Amino acid sequence: MTDFQERIHRYEPFLADVEAVDVKTADDVAVRERRPRDPSNIDTVVVPSREDGFKEVFLGENRWWSVRIHPAMLKQLKYVAVYRTAPISAITHYAPIRSIEPWKNSGKVVINFAEPAQEIAPLKLIKDGRVAPLYNLRYTNFEKLKTAKNLDEAF
Repeated sequence: MTDFQERIHRYEPFLADVEAVDVKTADDVAVRERRPRDPSNIDTVVVPSREDGFKEVFLGENRWWSVRIHPAMLKQLKYVAVYRTAPISAITHYAPIRSIEPWKNSGKVVINFAEPAQEIAPLKLIKDGRVAPLYNLRYTNFEKLKTAKNLDEAF
């Protein structure tokens, strides 16, 4: 019998989401192609929230807590936006970030807002779109978020 050590590795994919773009093949047929997102222009984190947490914490406390953000992203995030789950199923508010601090020795953080959240025109899911309902945070660019008309355009 040999001695061995069991190892458990925790894997946290960085920007696991991809962007799908329409491209044309040589015979002029449109297809969807996945391309990795460029992380250098990402400055916004979108967090999912149920209605009670949205009202009590996002609006009521001007912060969002117990968030797992990839350490490489911490210094470049400038904004936080909220995706309100069903029945709303849309991004409805954003706030500039004042600070991001550790949350209770949990490996997670609290995002403190620089000012109260501002409402935006709802960025809703579109039927048969490429973006699914958000059950975890996602990263995007603030200018892209501000000009988007729906979730597909926001990511």
